[in-house]
Amino acid sequence: MADAIIIRAFMAGLIERAGGVDAAAAVIGARLGADVSKGSVSKRQSGQLDWPLVEIMALEDAVGDPCVRRWLARSLPEVAQSQTLMQAVADVAREHGEAVAAVMDFASGKGSQDRARKEVADAQAAITTLAARMEAPQ
Repeated sequence: MADAIIIRAFMAGLIERAGGVDAAAAVIGARLGADVSKGSVSKRQSGQLDWPLVEIMALEDAVGDPCVRRWLARSLPEVAQSQTLMQAVADVAREHGEAVAAVMDFASGKGSQDRARKEVADAQAAITTLAARMEAPQ
């Protein structure tokens, strides 16, 4: 049930960007090579009918925003794991950059040893988290 609500919310934005219900029905119909009535689009938008995937994809392609497909892809375990790893890598890069900057500031007399120690500890924690994520089952 919650998935249908989220899909309807995404589709409402796509319909608006397409120019409204009439325009969305015309765009979907043209892309699919079949008649799609504005009544069907309205009923789908109100929740009286479900959105067929082919119509979702047709409107996403027409508007240039695969928001529903992107949202659906996040539920795949391999996508979620990949995003988790990429976030861990980004955290490592950020924390290590901050650590290097803090140590350089301290070494040049502009920064404090306490801040440098804190940033180095944060960098170590980030790399430890990344290492643990790499050990997780694939």
